[in-house]
Amino acid sequence: MTSSLSIEINASVALKLANIGAESYPNIESGPIYGFNESESSINIAHIFQFPAQYSSSSSNNDDIFNMKSSNIKYQADILKRLQDTEAGVKLLGWFLSSVGGKTISQSIIEAIINLQQLNLKENRDTTPVLFLVYDPSKSFDGLLSLKALKLSEAFMKTWNSDEKFIAKNLIENRLSYRNIFDEVPMKIKNSHLINLTIQQEFSTAASEEKNLELTINNMRSVDMTTENLHEAIDNLNHNLGNLNYYQRNLSRELTKVNQWKLKTKQDNEEKLKADPNAKLDETEQDWNKHFKLPTQPSKYESLVVSSLINNYCNNLEISGAVELVKTTGAQKSLGLN
Repeated sequence: MTSSLSIEINASVALKLANIGAESYPNIESGPIYGFNESESSINIAHIFQFPAQYSSSSSNNDDIFNMKSSNIKYQADILKRLQDTEAGVKLLGWFLSSVGGKTISQSIIEAIINLQQLNLKENRDTTPVLFLVYDPSKSFDGLLSLKALKLSEAFMKTWNSDEKFIAKNLIENRLSYRNIFDEVPMKIKNSHLINLTIQQEFSTAASEEKNLELTINNMRSVDMTTENLHEAIDNLNHNLGNLNYYQRNLSRELTKVNQWKLKTKQDNEEKLKADPNAKLDETEQDWNKHFKLPTQPSKYESLVVSSLINNYCNNLEISGAVELVKTTGAQKSLGLN
């Protein structure tokens, strides 16, 4: 798969996703997406199906959805078999997530994507990246379509496949940060003539019923949820930072012991050689690791994911605030208020 990967999604799929998001709002919904490779650099998303309600909409935690329970695996496999019976070339491309306020990333999501990519490569020698569609239904209240297609970035995959994975050295070498865990894939929505006609009829009806600019303030429920999620994510990040500080204190303490041992060993060896230049040294400064074991450097994986989540929440609140500010300003001007 080339770096110029692009996605085409059928309008019926986008409308179905919007409907799923509207019906489940503000809960999380997810499910598999299916389609095919139109070319080496182009993927067509033709179908989406949401997981059974008891495994998705009843939970507000996307980790509960993407832990790949046997029931979900069986469900998406059954759907794939039925599609392949009637449509050649269709395969499981990844998953979609309908979620409010930027809650779109977790360790279980990342690991589910990696597991599917590894399975595709092993069984079918398929190097197509697994896709992750993210839809925020709350943005529809402001007349916006918040739909993104994501794939794990090359920097993330290099770090994942490296020795010791998410230590500071690997993050620096691969230039991986919380900002580039995922890459956004260019996407276009393809409308059929029938869909175009339906949309035009809906717009005509809406225009005849309401010709004024909608200035009502958005439902604050999504903002409240995002703020609560942000607080929770910050608490998790602080916990991870506490673990890192604990590691650094232990490391500093052990290094002090190592340096003291090295100094003593060096002095002992110098005295021994001074007394007998041909004396055999039992130990040198390089043998410190026989006596001391430095603490294992903690993985920055969880902190990386949480930091990305915090970034998503902040960006979402910034956009929501800008939209509401425009509405408020418009309302004030229309009422002649200063």
